[in-house]
Amino acid sequence: MNLKTRSLLLLQNTRFLTLATQGNDQLPWASTVEHCVKLNPLRFIWFSSRQAKHSKNIQQNEKISGSLFNHSLPEMLKSGLDGMQFTGKARELTDAECEEALEEFYPQSPFDEISPSFTQVNLNALRSNGHSRFYEMTVDHLWMFDIKSWEDKQESRRVTVPISLLSNK
Repeated sequence: MNLKTRSLLLLQNTRFLTLATQGNDQLPWASTVEHCVKLNPLRFIWFSSRQAKHSKNIQQNEKISGSLFNHSLPEMLKSGLDGMQFTGKARELTDAECEEALEEFYPQSPFDEISPSFTQVNLNALRSNGHSRFYEMTVDHLWMFDIKSWEDKQESRRVTVPISLLSNK
């Protein structure tokens, strides 16, 4: 399977990603969030409490990194697993952008299929001084797990994926 197909399969079928942030205190912080994926350019969108450590860190330092991992993809060769790492810049979305993000977030999420009684976040909680906010990470570098290196030598390596490869243009 080629890198584009693998990347898109992983992006479209992985529910959670882990973000790594760092604020002015210079302490690294990892947070797992449910997200939706946007292409052209490649972006991840999620919502979090404004008081969460990673949200505060993003206010102080827009540079973040992250990873996706999925171990239940039967399409992924013999192993059934795949993963990626990425770097980029994150920002808090505006009120208008939050409204648009909310409209797009839940239809992309498998959460309703798993727990249909789960209450969706209210738009008022995401606006102005609400307790939560949508955030967006624009990806500038992306790497995939090198499955061939693992299968041949059991060596854990990564291979660069050009962001332009994932364009749906």
